[in-house]
Amino acid sequence: MLKALSVIIEQFHEKKWSLLLFGGSIGLLGLAVIAILEFIDISAYAAIYDSFPEGFLDFLGGIAAFTTPYGFVAVELFTFMWIFVGIFMVYMASSTALPAEVENKTIDLILSKPISRLSYLAGKIGFLYLYIAGLMGIVVVFIGVGMATSQTFIDFGLHWDRLFVVYVIIVLHLGTMVMTALLFATIFLDTKKTMGAAMMITFLMFFIGSFWEFFPEAQQGIKYATTWFYYNAMDLFGLGIFDTLLRDILVLGAVNAVLIVASLLVFRRRDIPV
Repeated sequence: MLKALSVIIEQFHEKKWSLLLFGGSIGLLGLAVIAILEFIDISAYAAIYDSFPEGFLDFLGGIAAFTTPYGFVAVELFTFMWIFVGIFMVYMASSTALPAEVENKTIDLILSKPISRLSYLAGKIGFLYLYIAGLMGIVVVFIGVGMATSQTFIDFGLHWDRLFVVYVIIVLHLGTMVMTALLFATIFLDTKKTMGAAMMITFLMFFIGSFWEFFPEAQQGIKYATTWFYYNAMDLFGLGIFDTLLRDILVLGAVNAVLIVASLLVFRRRDIPV
């Protein structure tokens, strides 16, 4: 445990500035999205959106996505968090987590120290999760400040529970993306192959999770196999609907756990090229 903790501390020492700068950048983006609300009257567009095809609005989160401040921020920010943050985190897990050390021929030196493979990889995993949690924590603080200072949000009502639960679900969802990349990293030990495989799975999951309603009815059950189906930022933050929150947390948590165990097992038995 202590050795894994030392790996986490070492990784944070190397990445602390990227955490602060990247988290601050996404946070400022969130503030900009909230600031836009002060210059438009989104409720005035309700009549216009009523004329849109029903399926079109449902795909984007319903009319609340465009006529309430929570729906607007959910669509413009939280729905795309997997792009704003997820792809960067996948790249980090695909390169710096393991493959870079193999490609730089430093992995043997690291593993020659009195630290087991499991402790070493557990430290990497712990760092990645804490990095995600810390980065999203910075973003959520910016969003919270924006909400508290936005007259539009104040008039509509400040629902801090929505911000908290969407933070939890985003961390878990990003965790599945990152742990998928880490699993491929333990298999390939190559940055390009890992990144390619992880992004292929990411976009496949996104496609199925976003467009399953357009599949033939007999094939729509495939939605349960994609993590995107359990990432409901619009329901949680946009609409304040928590009906499936426990299910989504349990499923995403289980997926994270399975990917972690698989990565540890693969890396434990993996031959390291020299």
